[in-house]
Amino acid sequence: MRKTLQITGDSPYGGAGYLILRWCQFLVVNGWQVDVLATNPQWVAMLKEIPGLKVIEDILIPRDISPLKDAQAFSKLIKLLRRTRYDVVHTYTATPGFVGRLAARAAGVPVIVHHQAGWTVTEFSTPLQRIIYTPLEYLAVAASTCSICVSHAVERQAYDLHIAPPKKLVVICNGINPQPFFEACQNGAREMFRGRLGIPDGHLLIGNTGRLAPQKDNQTLIEAMKIFQTLQPETPFTLLIAGEGQERAELERLVDSLGLAGRVKLLGFVEDIPTFLAGVDMFISPSLWEGLSISLLEAMAAAKPIITTTILPNAELIEHEVNGLLVSPRRPDQIAEAVQRLWQDRALAVRCGEAARQRVVDHYSIERMFNETLELYQVQK
Repeated sequence: MRKTLQITGDSPYGGAGYLILRWCQFLVVNGWQVDVLATNPQWVAMLKEIPGLKVIEDILIPRDISPLKDAQAFSKLIKLLRRTRYDVVHTYTATPGFVGRLAARAAGVPVIVHHQAGWTVTEFSTPLQRIIYTPLEYLAVAASTCSICVSHAVERQAYDLHIAPPKKLVVICNGINPQPFFEACQNGAREMFRGRLGIPDGHLLIGNTGRLAPQKDNQTLIEAMKIFQTLQPETPFTLLIAGEGQERAELERLVDSLGLAGRVKLLGFVEDIPTFLAGVDMFISPSLWEGLSISLLEAMAAAKPIITTTILPNAELIEHEVNGLLVSPRRPDQIAEAVQRLWQDRALAVRCGEAARQRVVDHYSIERMFNETLELYQVQK
């Protein structure tokens, strides 16, 4: 039986967690022995629900850099890899990916794959950050058999920023199972969701999902709601943000300071995203950087009119005025104007939502993603 170790570390996964869980299930069904290195309690609990999967919890690799803990993890990981002799090591996120790939190379693992959902160096990085992280990124990719770029934009960023050897990069775009989102939009989930919140038809409900982290730039989104309130003073609206993270307290203070306590609600972790999306009228993602957003793919599958930023990965999914509206990053005024436009032009909103759903069906299935990744495992041997 072929053996793989999936290294996720201590990360509390958001959208990527959905993919990793389904990927591990797929590997087990296809006859692989699957071990997952994970230490985040919530994440470990979800992994343990998968029959036939083993979770390794005694090697801590923090999401953020911690030289002492990272060195300890590196030493323990080499011992595990030499003892178990995995056929494939597959790593995720920055620090677990860096430590895991170097340890796998040192231990002589034949196939080392990294899920490249973005780079530590971006167009928003400072000169000092580029000096520090560019050689580390290059070293980690060089230690891999290959890095799977989750979008063509991620591959292009590597070329433009000179942060990875091109021959090590392979593009396999993220994908989702759209069926739960289709079903939620057809089975009365919208009425149930809005009824539970006491929100009638005619009340604009705006949705956002994802971690409350600087990358997602929810500050700009909340500021946009204040501007929209000025543009449309008679329009009843509520912004619902589904997600948890380090910026929650700061965002709550911003909501209060702008007088939006009745207009913006931070819901925390929401398990049933298909029902959430069925209930909202439009979806906004103001992210500053992404790999290929699972949140956007899910909103597209739910046929929601989408407003998102012009960063390359988002523009790979959304074509302006075809299946959504694009705005510049950190521009709350543009977001507010886009909300106003979609709310006033319902034909445009419906047309964009339907086109977005069709794009997911045509190009971003989870089956395509998994089959291409499994083929890569086998080709690299």
